Amino acid sequence: MDIRQGQVRRVAGRLAWVDVVRSSGCGRCADVGGCGQACSARPTTFVIPISHAVAEGDRVQVSVPQRAPLIAALMTYGVGLATMFAGALLARFAVGGSDLVVAAGAVTGLAASVLWLRHMQPRAELLPVIHAVAQTRTLPES
Repeated sequence: MDIRQGQVRRVAGRLAWVDVVRSSGCGRCADVGGCGQACSARPTTFVIPISHAVAEGDRVQVSVPQRAPLIAALMTYGVGLATMFAGALLARFAVGGSDLVVAAGAVTGLAASVLWLRHMQPRAELLPVIHAVAQTRTLPES
């Protein structure tokens, strides 16, 4: 698990928008000869389902499962590429070998993957999770 520090920007219903600080890609951002990019970049915002009470301004620890980025990349690019080729091959063998038919089959396969991915439910074990909450909001005085 990759654990990062973040701050809750917004809470709506069962979702929290959390700004998560990026880690440096090279580890030497501030050093001479370092990349100087990742440390100065804006934080990434995650929309995370919440299981316990958080409020705007709370500092939280967010964990992302180790294999989540790989599976997300495979789902996004792998499924699209596979359905594009399947559509092109199916069109070639079913209708004919003209370039226009093959291109139409490829576009149809790619469109089918976009529709499928949009309607697919996210797997809970791959979503980021809020672990620790440090409340920074102030309570009204009585």
